[in-house]
Amino acid sequence: MTASRTVRADVLVVGGGMAGAMAALSARAAGCEVALVRCAPGATALSSGAVGVAPDLSALPGDPLSWRRGPVESARRLARQRPGHPYAAVGEGLVLLPDALDFAVRALDPLLAPVLERPRFLATATGEVVAAATCQRAAEPGDLLAVAGPLAVAGLRGHLGFDAALVADGLGRHAGRGGPEVRELEVDLPGLDPWARPHELARALEPPGEAERLGERLRAALANGARGAAAVLLPPVLGLSPAARVPERVAAAAGVPVAETLSDVPSVPGLRLQAALEARLARAGVTVLAGELRAAGGAPGDRVEVGEAVILAGSWVLATGRFVGGGLVRHGALAERAMGLPVEAAEGRDAGVHLSGRPATSLTVRDRRAPQPLLSAGLRVDPSLRPLDGRGRPVHPRLFAAGALVGGHEHASDGTGLGVAILTGWLAGRAAAARG
Repeated sequence: MTASRTVRADVLVVGGGMAGAMAALSARAAGCEVALVRCAPGATALSSGAVGVAPDLSALPGDPLSWRRGPVESARRLARQRPGHPYAAVGEGLVLLPDALDFAVRALDPLLAPVLERPRFLATATGEVVAAATCQRAAEPGDLLAVAGPLAVAGLRGHLGFDAALVADGLGRHAGRGGPEVRELEVDLPGLDPWARPHELARALEPPGEAERLGERLRAALANGARGAAAVLLPPVLGLSPAARVPERVAAAAGVPVAETLSDVPSVPGLRLQAALEARLARAGVTVLAGELRAAGGAPGDRVEVGEAVILAGSWVLATGRFVGGGLVRHGALAERAMGLPVEAAEGRDAGVHLSGRPATSLTVRDRRAPQPLLSAGLRVDPSLRPLDGRGRPVHPRLFAAGALVGGHEHASDGTGLGVAILTGWLAGRAAAARG
């Protein structure tokens, strides 16, 4: 096939989730021409609405919420305790975590709320509480330490995907730890399809008058059953587009701040975040190409193809994710998909590329709370985020990796997923720009 288009760039980013977008935007902010290749949304589109950076590993279950360490300090402590984690791998780059978070918040304004010195404590749709560095603004008024009075959990009568009683019961257990008093209520919304999927409900609330109608019904329900509530928690369906301002419109009509809980999959907040990333890349002038990168045997500076386009770029950043994003595959052994780079796994004190050839069942354990070697497998990198070969040497001086593709953390469960994506993406983009 003859290429119909040639794209020349200083930096090529492979992967369009949070890590890839941060890499592209940071390289663009450094003045580089950037091309980004993506196949489809990965794990970012499944995210809950929270931005986890690092849990406070020293916190006890019964401690007051206000005792928790802030996300940046928690990340520093985690790096000291887990030398294989990406926060440890970047070395002195970890001191730039506040700058990376600030960059992400500004890049995605007005989607993300500002980062505080303390964690935000956010409710899930099952009544659990998650500590996060920040969150989408639709969830911000539901921060348990920010609610100045009773919190009402409102279900939509007939909506089968949200159990207000379950959420209220779970949150009520935190009242003695600094959380608010919690009340439960239901809101009638005539015409609600009980079988509607979350994104369909979110779209249905965006047209003029629909968010206001929910707010008016909510005001009536509060007057009847939760008078004096300082804020209201609703299901995570408050619009797909931040431009529709669904939470603000509902709150104005209800006369009280409203927030949505965090989401399980399928995730409206995740779709919202992915759309915001793509819009920001377009505004920044990043060239985005859809398709699979054909780079077998290639390296930064070489000609690579995506569809009918040829890309020439001096530096590359791989941010293709792990299993959900397709960055890792198994062909007898675990391997990085785009370039066939060696993948490391760790089991206890044993670590190395030799573990990647073991059966998947031998890299998992029954106790879901125990470390899962398979789920932390990935590329080993140096402090500049350059992937290393089996002997610990950089594969190429202008090749970098970011996000879940970097091994050493279970990004879906350890509370550091989007934090790692933001920090490593931002750092890798800057490093690629400096070398491009």
